[in-house]
Amino acid sequence: MTSTAPDQETEHRTDDECVANSSPNRLYTCLSRLLSVWTSLQVSYYGGKYSIERSLALDEYRRRTSLSRVILVCIGTPLPMVALVILQELLPLQDPADGWAANYGFWLRLLMLSAVTANTFLTQGTFMVNGFVLSWRQLAVFITTLSLIHTAASMTVSSTLFFPIPFFYITMTPSFYIPLFTLLCVLLGKRSVSCVGYIATQKIMGMVYPAYQLLFHKAAATDYILPVVLLQPVLKLLAKNVVLHFTKDLEDLTPEAVIFTVDFYNSLYLATFMESASSRKTMLLLIGTDIAQTCMVLLKMRRRTDTILQRLRQTTNAFTEEDLLAALSLLCRNQDRLASQTTESIRVRSCLSHRLSPADNNLLFMLEKSVAEAPHSINCWPGFEGSMSCTSKHSPKPTSPLKKFQQLLRRNHSNSVHPTTAAPSWRRSIRLQTSELSISRDGSMVTSASRALNANVLREALAVLYTMECLVLTAYLEAFIPLFYGNYMMVMVNLPNAKYHTELKNVTRQNVSYTATVVFLFGLLQVASFGLLAALIQRKCGMNVLYQLAFVLETQMALVQGKLMIWMLVTLACRVVHFGVDYSFKFAWI
Repeated sequence: MTSTAPDQETEHRTDDECVANSSPNRLYTCLSRLLSVWTSLQVSYYGGKYSIERSLALDEYRRRTSLSRVILVCIGTPLPMVALVILQELLPLQDPADGWAANYGFWLRLLMLSAVTANTFLTQGTFMVNGFVLSWRQLAVFITTLSLIHTAASMTVSSTLFFPIPFFYITMTPSFYIPLFTLLCVLLGKRSVSCVGYIATQKIMGMVYPAYQLLFHKAAATDYILPVVLLQPVLKLLAKNVVLHFTKDLEDLTPEAVIFTVDFYNSLYLATFMESASSRKTMLLLIGTDIAQTCMVLLKMRRRTDTILQRLRQTTNAFTEEDLLAALSLLCRNQDRLASQTTESIRVRSCLSHRLSPADNNLLFMLEKSVAEAPHSINCWPGFEGSMSCTSKHSPKPTSPLKKFQQLLRRNHSNSVHPTTAAPSWRRSIRLQTSELSISRDGSMVTSASRALNANVLREALAVLYTMECLVLTAYLEAFIPLFYGNYMMVMVNLPNAKYHTELKNVTRQNVSYTATVVFLFGLLQVASFGLLAALIQRKCGMNVLYQLAFVLETQMALVQGKLMIWMLVTLACRVVHFGVDYSFKFAWI
C-alpha cells in the first residue's frame, strides 16, 4: 500500500514527459505536412514533364549555339519592350481637365495599347489551338478592327458621360473583350473555350494585383502589414494554378504561359512595393518573405536533383563528364534502353514546333510508330499536328493541384511518401526493399527497388527539366524587373508625363536616387538568387542554365515578347491619371 503513491507519481510524471516530448513531434509533423501541401501546389512541382521532342531540341540547341549568342538572347529579349515603353512615354499627355477631345495623347496611347493586346492574344491562340493559323494580313485586319472598336467606344463614353472614365481598365472591359471573344468563337468554335478562359484569366490578373496594391498601401502603416505581405505568395500560388488549369494539356507551353503572366505581375508589383514602402520594417518584411521563398526553392531543387544524374549515368552507361541533358539524350536515342523505361504520362511530341536533326526526327517517327503498334495496355491519342503521345491505359489521370491538396490533407504522416520526389523517396524505398532481390539475365543480383528506380529515370529526368525551366524563368524575371523599374524611375522623373503618373507622386528629381537605389539593391538580391540557382543546377545536373533560358526565349519568342510588352504597358499605362484610378472613390472630376 505504501508504494502506491510513488508509483502513481511516476506514472503521472512519465505521461507528462510523453506529452512534452510529443509536442515537438506534432509541430514537426504539422510543418512537414504544410510544406508538402505548399510544394504540391507549386506549378514547378505539380508533375509536369518535358516531351521527348523538346528535350532533344534543347540538347541540339545547346550543342549548336555559342555562349555569346546565348548571352545576347538573354540580355536582348527585354529590349523591344523597353523601347515600346519609352515610345509610349514620349507621347505627350494633356491635362485631363481640358476634356476628352483635347487629350489626343491619351487616345493614341490607348490605340497602341489595344493593338499590342490584340496581337498578343491572337498570337497566343495560334499556339494554344491546333490548326489555328492567321496570315499577317488577317492578323493586321483583326488587330486594327479590335483597336478601333475599343477606342471609338471609349471616346463615345467619355463624350457622353465624363472624362476620365472611372477605373477605365475595368469599366471599358466589354468594349474590347466582347468583340475579341466573339471573333475567337467564330473562328474556332468549341475549340475556343480553353483559349478564351486563358485570356480571361490574364485579364483578371490585371485587376487582382491593383486591388492587392491598394490593400498593401492601406496596411503599410498598421500592424496588419505582416499578414498582408504573407498574402502575396498565397495570391501568386492561386493565380498560377488558375492559369495552369487552362494550359496543363500543353505541358511544354505551361512554364512560359504561367511564369510570364503571374510571376511577371508579381515581380513588377513587388518592385513597386519596395519603391513605395514607407518604413524599413515593411522593406525587411518584403525582403524576408522573398528570401524564405528562395530558400524553399533551392532546398526543394537540391533534394529533387540529389541522385538523378548519377542514376541516369548508370542507366545509360554514360561517361562521368556527361551532364543530365546529354545523358538523357543518350537514353532517348538508344531504343533498347528506352524500351525498358516506364512510358506512363510521357509525351513523344511537343505542342511546340522545334528544329531537329534528321536523325532525331527519324527517332521520333520510330517512337510514334512503336506507340501506335503497342499492345492494348497502352493508350495513344493524337497530339499536336497529328503526333502521338503515350500513357498507360489503366494509369490514373494526372492529379490536379486541388485534388492533390485534398489528398495530402487526408494523408497520414507515416504514409507521406512521394515516388516522384527523387532523393528522399529513393532512400526510403531502398531501406524498405533491400531484402527483395531478383536474379537478372546475366546472373547478377539486383534489388527490386534499384530496377524500379532505373525504370523511372526517364520520367524523372524529363520532370527535372520541366522544373528547371519554371525556376529559371522565374529567377530571370525576378532579377530583371527590379533593375528595369529602377532605371524607369530615373528616366521618368525627367519627362513631362511624370506629373500624371500616380506611382511617382512622391518621387522627385531630388529623392529619386535614394528610391531607385532601394529598388536596385532588391534587384541585386534577386540576381544573387539567380546565381545560387544556377550554381546549384550546375553542381547537381552539370548544366549551364543560360542555355535553357535562351532556348525558351528564342523558341517561344512571339509568346515571350507579347507578354513582356502587354503586361508592362498595361501596368504602367493604367497608373496614369487619365485611366481614372482613384482608390478614395471620390472621383472629384465627375
